[in-house]
Amino acid sequence: MNKQKRLSEVYKKGPRIPFDDHAKLIFFSDVHRGDNSWADEFARNQAIYSYALEYYYRNGFTYIEVGDGDELIKNIGYRSIRIAHGPVFQLLKKFFAGGRFHYIHGNHDIPYKIKENVKNALYKYYNLKTNQVEPLFPGIDVHEGLVLQHQETGEDLFVTHGHQGELINDRYWQLSRFILRYLWRPLQMLGLHNPIRVSRNPERKRDIEKELINWVTENSHPLLCGHTHDAHFPEPDEAPYFNAGSCVFPRWITGIEIDKGEIMLVRWRVKTSQDGAMIVHREVIGGPEKIKDYLGKGDYQDMTPEEVLAPEREAAEVLSL
Repeated sequence: MNKQKRLSEVYKKGPRIPFDDHAKLIFFSDVHRGDNSWADEFARNQAIYSYALEYYYRNGFTYIEVGDGDELIKNIGYRSIRIAHGPVFQLLKKFFAGGRFHYIHGNHDIPYKIKENVKNALYKYYNLKTNQVEPLFPGIDVHEGLVLQHQETGEDLFVTHGHQGELINDRYWQLSRFILRYLWRPLQMLGLHNPIRVSRNPERKRDIEKELINWVTENSHPLLCGHTHDAHFPEPDEAPYFNAGSCVFPRWITGIEIDKGEIMLVRWRVKTSQDGAMIVHREVIGGPEKIKDYLGKGDYQDMTPEEVLAPEREAAEVLSL
């Protein structure tokens, strides 16, 4: 099944969530929370991510996780992840308790597409401090995609991870789990990287991004996703394909914010202040632009996917320095 058809299936069945020009939303993708071993790519950014979440919680944002939150493909079970990143889950628990947390699964947490796995892994957890089983996200629904419906315009913003239609990441995800868990994870512990991973395969990543942009132009709906780990923020006259990036870069995390009618790409990273103190700093690296400028246009600037992505590639090279 091709990516276009799978994306359309997810769009059609995704729960509809209203939002308006007063909404405050933060989207992070590809967090990859692991077990704090050498193979845990999230561990190095846990402090930055936690600081950012605290900021968004204090300022009234709703958190939407756009897939690959828990690293369930490389890790056996979820208990080691809860233990390794207990404070992070306490933060997420606060968002959930306030009705401000939505979980979308990707290909690395695809076992959550099975309801029984969600119940066992996310409804409750064992608290090592109290030695008791306590609620975590009781009754949570994990979705493959969400459709945010803008109340002022009646238009949709489709949010999904972006792995749909890929043979090994979607249809045969059990095979992917076997390869990553039992073959590549031990090698990663030794410092080697997985060459078949989308984020480390430029040609495959480019092909996926082209297909995502083609879905946008063919269906006339803005799309916000992750999966490729490459953050992308379009100009208002380009096809509205947004990518939140990831939380496993060596020195920073990126996300998409919607705040009071504006959308922007943000980066959180550790910087040195003038007095030599290490601080976590938030910076806007794309936008802000009015969300209305991307909704319901249906006729985008006549640019190929390669032309749309070219400026972002140049920006990514600069940001990586």
